[in-house]
Amino acid sequence: MLHHRIIGTGSPIVLLHGVSLDHRYMMDVMEPAFRGSGAWKRIYVDMPGHGESPARDSIRSQDDLLSAALDFVNSKLPNEPFAIAGLSRGSYIARGLVHTIPERISGVALIVPGGNPSADPDRLPDPQVIKADASIRPELAEAEVWAHENLSVVQRWDIVEKRRQIIAPSRAKFDAEQDARVMSAFDFSFAKAEETATVTVPSLIVVGRQDSVSGYLDGVDLMRRFPRATLAVLDAAGHALAWERPEVFHSLIRDWLDRI
Repeated sequence: MLHHRIIGTGSPIVLLHGVSLDHRYMMDVMEPAFRGSGAWKRIYVDMPGHGESPARDSIRSQDDLLSAALDFVNSKLPNEPFAIAGLSRGSYIARGLVHTIPERISGVALIVPGGNPSADPDRLPDPQVIKADASIRPELAEAEVWAHENLSVVQRWDIVEKRRQIIAPSRAKFDAEQDARVMSAFDFSFAKAEETATVTVPSLIVVGRQDSVSGYLDGVDLMRRFPRATLAVLDAAGHALAWERPEVFHSLIRDWLDRI
């Protein structure tokens, strides 16, 4: 059983983090959106090799990670419908679940999807800072500088602190060897079928215009497959758009929940 945390009661929603992160990141960016949004049973999961879920020697591909997620939802939510929200790598697993058990999915949110290894790297924007804060750089430890200068489209002290409190501890538990195996077999074995399937449940696709990790064009391209989707391309936002543009991000999540 994957490590997880459940908050609230009501309609279930499974929340999947990105690579090297864990459930704490998803809790931090998602919980504010649930305030006043109805009764939701939020299930925050640590995928194998992340957080408190140990890596598994049997995981050799993205298909294997998907199987772990499928086993989890079948155990925790047997035969129940549920919504799913995935961030970055978690959005790809979310897509795999939607394709594998479409009859059980009530809604899907894909947050900063795209930028997979098979994607064209020329579609990614160069790192760019839109809102700079020159007072921060001299106070950073050397290990913090690269992320601050390359991943922070918006430079603020509260984002620095969140990186320290949430991202750094999760990376300390991240299993890079397992991830290297997955990266060598990243695309689902059914990728061609998944990439052409239509998803008709209420959906949300949110991307950052300055996201140099996943880009925004892959997310825009997904739109044609989701006739019930809202697409948001946020300016002054990168891969950490939920921290950089929290008000608009939470509004989009609340609208998605309302539509479900």
